[in-house]
Amino acid sequence: MIKTERLSVSIGGSAILRDVTIEAPPAAATALVGPNGAGKTTTLKAIMGLIRHGGRVYIAGQEATHIPAHGRAALGVGYSPEDRRLFPSLTVEENLKVAVYALGLPQDRLELVYSLLPQIKPLLGRKAAALSGGQQKLVALARALLIGRRAVLLDEVFEGMSPKMRDDTALVIREYINTTGAAVLVAESNPEYVKFATYVYRIHRGVAAPLEKTKA
Repeated sequence: MIKTERLSVSIGGSAILRDVTIEAPPAAATALVGPNGAGKTTTLKAIMGLIRHGGRVYIAGQEATHIPAHGRAALGVGYSPEDRRLFPSLTVEENLKVAVYALGLPQDRLELVYSLLPQIKPLLGRKAAALSGGQQKLVALARALLIGRRAVLLDEVFEGMSPKMRDDTALVIREYINTTGAAVLVAESNPEYVKFATYVYRIHRGVAAPLEKTKA
């Protein structure tokens, strides 16, 4: 579960998020939908502990408000940022294994990710800097799934992907949820890309509207 209570962020004296309260339950995909500049990325960064915030953050029932970003990752929160944040000089395999070694993850996490994303395997020996934008998104997704034993935060994960790659990626996310029971929160500008989500929050100018349930 990912939960925020009255999450607020101000940057340079300007309020970016205003009392954002959302909940992404386990074993489901929850979408945070809004236009560019609405506060989606700021919300995910705050949940991940990458920026200072007011309000409270809970991960799998545990309050994480005062836990730093690396501590939240250790709790089992995976994060795929909009700009990927890969190590460009490392290979794809090295980018993934850094997370395994840093967090002491079992090797079977890698095998799970490879089984869900077999298209990653031909890329393992390539430098991250040599990949296309869509391929880099897949690697960032793989890293997030690798770490996200309890929760996964995906920021504009479909950006730069072909329609087929987007469809395939949506299937991967659903299969990951079904396999692990993790909570997944997807921030996306285009609501068409997140039709697979069970729950939707709309965000505009830093304010999140009430929850919508899209499926029975």
